[in-house]
Amino acid sequence: MFTRSQQISSPLILPMLGSIVTTSVIASIVLLPPSRPTLSLQQLLLRAAFDLTIAVCIHIVTVWSIWRLIREYVEPSAGTLAVHIWAAVVWLPLITTLSAERSLWISCLVPWAFANAVTFLNLWSKLPQDEEPVAPTAHVLFQSPSTPPLLITLLPYCITIVVLQAGLASLASGHPWAAAALISASVLLFLVRYPFVRGVAKSRRTFSRFSLLQTAAVFFLISTALTPYLQKAYGLRSLASFLATPAPVTRATPRLASGSAYSGVILTLPAKPHPRIEPPTRSNQTDFSAALPKPVIIPFDGAYWYFKRSDTRPKPDARIQQGDPIKANVSSTDRRELAMEAHQMLSTSISGDCCRAMRIDLLNGDDRPGLIRIELLLRDTSGKPGSSILLGSLPIPSSQLRHIPLNRPPVPESLRFQMPATAHGRRFDEITVVIKPSSDRALAGSKIAIQNFVLIP
Repeated sequence: MFTRSQQISSPLILPMLGSIVTTSVIASIVLLPPSRPTLSLQQLLLRAAFDLTIAVCIHIVTVWSIWRLIREYVEPSAGTLAVHIWAAVVWLPLITTLSAERSLWISCLVPWAFANAVTFLNLWSKLPQDEEPVAPTAHVLFQSPSTPPLLITLLPYCITIVVLQAGLASLASGHPWAAAALISASVLLFLVRYPFVRGVAKSRRTFSRFSLLQTAAVFFLISTALTPYLQKAYGLRSLASFLATPAPVTRATPRLASGSAYSGVILTLPAKPHPRIEPPTRSNQTDFSAALPKPVIIPFDGAYWYFKRSDTRPKPDARIQQGDPIKANVSSTDRRELAMEAHQMLSTSISGDCCRAMRIDLLNGDDRPGLIRIELLLRDTSGKPGSSILLGSLPIPSSQLRHIPLNRPPVPESLRFQMPATAHGRRFDEITVVIKPSSDRALAGSKIAIQNFVLIP
């Protein structure tokens, strides 16, 4: 396979790639962040230490196993290999965490880990015993110095700059992994031309210390990336925004995934003050006009549910985060349609005799063509399962337009639902809004935001 005289970087690629691939696969399966804020500060630090410990164990076992197979063809010992390759592998637990959080910082950390890997190969690509003195070249009189063409000189720099700019453009457009690949390619082009190796022996000792020092930096950054999952903020929200894409941020693009990922998304809103609603007395339960003296506005501060159509609600592993449904981009990862519901819990039970109609005030921020219908149900959570009052289904007028301009601002809409006769004598303490888009656009959540419910006497 390799002869002893071929002590170059080729055999050393095997333990490096083996450790990177093995650690990446196991980390992506084991080191997933929590689905909701459940960590205490102590648990957060233990979790960061646990992630690094798992990566260390996988790395050492993988490097040692491969080293035993190729030790006849490489100069460094297993310990030296493990320390040097660790400079690239140490970032994998952090990259796994940030990938689950869809953080843009991946585009910076992946090229950094890639640069460490290339530097490791450069350190061992030329061993001292392979270096032979270069014989002096004979000088010929009247020989003109040869200079390469300007295009050949500038071409590597131009390619590096173009690839780097393409990576920055991908980052600006919100594609962190594409940006990471392009920036890593530009780093490779730069390091191939200008390797950071000055004095092999001294550079190897410096790189060993540098490799171990990066462990502390990764421990701090993993702890930072996990701060959105603290039970209490402890004043660390600003720290979380430095590195992670925390759960409350609405710019994140959650996707309903299958397999090991979460199966649904729940967007919550900050609590708002609600008016006290006095239920009608027995003497006027049949008199709708006497039930409420004036309209009552119930501000919406409930939750939006996103789940696959075969389910009736999000599963326990659904991701919970604060957000605005108009800004959030939630889509299905397969061909199964996405269900979207808005749920508003009421502090007190309300009689169905309270009003003649209920109005929904909402914002339609969806500029995609296609009809969207709104279905309204009133539920009694203390009663039997399925005991609900269906008020009907109405289309959103602004969704019926054939031509919708791009970047149209959210359109305020009001839909009025008549209280049916079946509501007489029944009570409800939850309002459910089912948002039903047309089937050709049902693979993504509609950008509909519920504003208020209005009880009309």
